[in-house]
Amino acid sequence: MMVDWLTVEAPDPVGIPVNAGQIMRIARDGVIEWATPARLPVEGSWSSNMMFRAVGADHCSENRALVGLGAGTRRSGLEVSGNPAKFLTGHNLFGSDDVAGLLAATIDKAARAIWPDVHQVPQVDCSKALISRIDLTGSWLVEREADVLPYLKAMEESVWCPYRGRGVFDAGGSTLYFGRTDKGKRAKDWALKLYWKGPEVTAHPLPRPAYAVSGLLDELNRTIRVELTLRTPELKRLGLREVSRWSAERVRKTWEAYVAKLDFGQGTVNLDTADLGAMGLKARHVDALAAWKAGNDLRAGRTRRSFYRLRTELKETTGFDIATVCPKSNVVPLRRLVVASVAPHPRWAAELTRMLSQAA
Repeated sequence: MMVDWLTVEAPDPVGIPVNAGQIMRIARDGVIEWATPARLPVEGSWSSNMMFRAVGADHCSENRALVGLGAGTRRSGLEVSGNPAKFLTGHNLFGSDDVAGLLAATIDKAARAIWPDVHQVPQVDCSKALISRIDLTGSWLVEREADVLPYLKAMEESVWCPYRGRGVFDAGGSTLYFGRTDKGKRAKDWALKLYWKGPEVTAHPLPRPAYAVSGLLDELNRTIRVELTLRTPELKRLGLREVSRWSAERVRKTWEAYVAKLDFGQGTVNLDTADLGAMGLKARHVDALAAWKAGNDLRAGRTRRSFYRLRTELKETTGFDIATVCPKSNVVPLRRLVVASVAPHPRWAAELTRMLSQAA
């Protein structure tokens, strides 16, 4: 389990504006109708950014006190938003479930960029920070890379989530949403997202040294990430807005409570609609299945040994017995069982951490 995103308003220990400029609306007559502080992007490990801005109070006078807090300063809130795992380590393949620790480490790492004129930043009391969005992520593994998309498509067909209904795929067809919101509409209070991790690290490349870690890509290509997003209304309902309410156990139990709404311990893949070649079946297996589904007796033209070898291979890969008659009803599609298991802590985690720290 890990925290994959945080949007938090923490107490501002300094009281000096985060100098990222202003976003404002100016009327035709030149009057400023409203203005709000812009977000300051701060680059972390391997070009991964977090966003910071001061919110809440009007800030201090022009005397900004280059050596600390000046007489004109006023306390306010510090908004922190982004992926703390990527900001701190350069990746989110695994990470921490310590919400307060992640927030404190993030602010500490960004302090010089946020307050360049302050000699020493006071300690931030992260326990009093209020969360407006938190993403909790776990991983599941399937046996083969070719099983990932058929498994997700099987979930789209058969899995129903209370209050969120059926899953909906994105345009790319590799991410399944329960609680997806159309662009421009208010986001759901909570949502679940399941996606194939392999293509994600292609679209958003990892630090270059990661690709040399043995076994990393093979595991990612068999990984389904299960991500829970909780926003302010749901966090209020749960009584979990304050960072102090989150422990490692609370992270795990909260994720499990929502994921339990889905029945995805195992999936059945519809062989009538699945791309058999993409599932890892050999060409002769695809041809044999097609012939069997058409009603042909596959014993014809084969030796006993050849037939039973083919039968064994197909039973292992699809779960169906070509020695029996193929069901003719379209109501009963051919199906193969695919099992997703909880992914353990990656065996390559220590090697990846070592290589990234050496290359940093």
